[in-house]
Formats: sequence, structure tokens, C-alpha cells
Amino acid sequence: MDFKQYQEFTHKTAIYPDKSAIEYLALGLVSEAGEVAGVIKKKLRDNTYFLDVKDKLKAELGDVCWYIAQLCYHFDLEFEEILQANIAKLSSRKERNKLTGDGDDR
Repeated sequence: MDFKQYQEFTHKTAIYPDKSAIEYLALGLVSEAGEVAGVIKKKLRDNTYFLDVKDKLKAELGDVCWYIAQLCYHFDLEFEEILQANIAKLSSRKERNKLTGDGDDR
């Protein structure tokens, strides 16, 4: 499955109010990212076995991807386009030795 197929699939599974789709999706993305953080936090606290954490992360990161794909859909963006733009941004920063620091315009 490629990114375009995944994005199309996510839209077939989307159930949320269309009039507030952007807000719903943004809140869902933040919520799922918080669940990813919670898995890591519990690993630190409980020294959880790696495979247990890996399975939980797989599920939560999949949910993060779902929300990203749906936000892309509503803004008429391709999921792959987002990834390519991120590669270009990070490659430029690496070439200019600007991977560390703050701000988007480094």
C-alpha cells in the first residue's frame, strides 16, 4: 500500500461532523500524540518490556497517521507531498548544519 492508497482508505473510515472537521481532526491528532507520549512515559516509569511498548506504539502511531491523512484530505494535500516537503526541509538544514536550534526559518 502506498501513501495515496492509505489516505484514500482513511477517508472511507472517517466519521466526524463535516462542519467542524478541521477542529475535530486537529484535536484528534493532539490526543493521539498524547497517547504516544503516554506509552513512552509508562515505559520510563515501569521499565516496560520493549516488545510491549513496540506493539502499543505501533497502534498509537497508526492513529496519528490516520489523523494526519485526514487533515491532508481536508486541505487538498497529498500525504506523500507532506513527507517529501519534510525531507527537503531537513536535507537543507543538514546541508547548512542547522539541524539543531530553534525556529522554522533556520
